[in-house]
Amino acid sequence: MYAVIETGGKQVKAKAGQYIDIERLAQKKDEKISLKNVLMLVSGSDSKIGNPYVKGALVNGQIVEEGKDDKVIVYKMRPKKGTRKKQGHRQWYSRVFIESIELDGKVLSKAENSYKPRVKKNIAVKATTEKVKVKKEIKNQKRKSSK
Repeated sequence: MYAVIETGGKQVKAKAGQYIDIERLAQKKDEKISLKNVLMLVSGSDSKIGNPYVKGALVNGQIVEEGKDDKVIVYKMRPKKGTRKKQGHRQWYSRVFIESIELDGKVLSKAENSYKPRVKKNIAVKATTEKVKVKKEIKNQKRKSSK
């Protein structure tokens, strides 16, 4: 089951449980969103095509992160005129985790697992504290052996 949605002037194929990158949205990170501009719903041989949108169809998701795409270089030059213009551009995007696809309030497809933000563990701090403990143990052993 997948849906074709329109956002940011582009058409994007969205499946439940999948991450998609779309033009930056007004909502912020970790907010829930509902995309209403569903152009088509496809489920095996059964499909619904909108005119222009499928009525009652929703794609629900959660914004995972916001960032900038890779740099695109635009270079304009007029030969024999000595004019050159070089510009770089990085487009903002929102990464969205698709949670479910609905039609008239009925869930057609749902993600098997929900999005859980990763918790970054500070491994460097943990390693240094372990090193300090080992050094203290060595010092204590030297003190005991010297007495």
